[in-house]
Amino acid sequence: MTMANAGGLKTNIRDLNSGDLDVIRKSALFAGTNADDLLSLLSCLNARKKAFSKGEWLLQAGEKISSAGLLLSGAAHIERYDYWGNRHIVSEVLPGDVFGESYAAVPESIMNVSVQADEDLFVLFLDLKKTLHMCSSACTFHNRLIENLVTLLARRNLMLNEKLIYVTQHTLRDKILSYLSSQSIRHHSSYFDIPFDRQQLADYLNAERSALSGELSRLKKEGIIDYQKNHFRLLVTVRPDV
Repeated sequence: MTMANAGGLKTNIRDLNSGDLDVIRKSALFAGTNADDLLSLLSCLNARKKAFSKGEWLLQAGEKISSAGLLLSGAAHIERYDYWGNRHIVSEVLPGDVFGESYAAVPESIMNVSVQADEDLFVLFLDLKKTLHMCSSACTFHNRLIENLVTLLARRNLMLNEKLIYVTQHTLRDKILSYLSSQSIRHHSSYFDIPFDRQQLADYLNAERSALSGELSRLKKEGIIDYQKNHFRLLVTVRPDV
């Protein structure tokens, strides 16, 4: 399935509701953009809103894409399959997150990851190639958009480096605790929700689901963590020697 025919109905930016515009304004890509200029900027980027159902591909590996996506609602994840069919989850995608920006900004680049809907959702597709050249109307907010895109690409690099820290830990226990510790820091709390179910977390950490569930159970029995589905709590601030 290509991006041209994926998902639900394609809509005009006039169909964006107040909730959509709020998510867009708060996204890193449009940070600092004047509210009065936002619709003009979206028009400049050929913004298109699309609906997708749970399980549908938003973007798929092997495609050449010309537009990046900004998630307006719902949740999705970026994943990669190796030659043998093993799935590896790269990251989650939540409202306000942008995906496919690296590929969309480079002409003729081919996706080596896919983006799949975890639930029914809406996406705003944007022609980011236009950020590489000043538009014909010479909009004053174009430079801000370029700065934001560079920041997004830098954040993506940091995110991938962070995941590398998790998956290169020596044991599965260390992978789990490294990931949960990072989530705790990100949420500024020992209580937090993670964006993955058990299978997705296993794929994200490059582990078997049964092994992951077993290690989580042991950590819970040892009083190091507590959890209920995707809600976690860290119970100790200093890890005991193991």
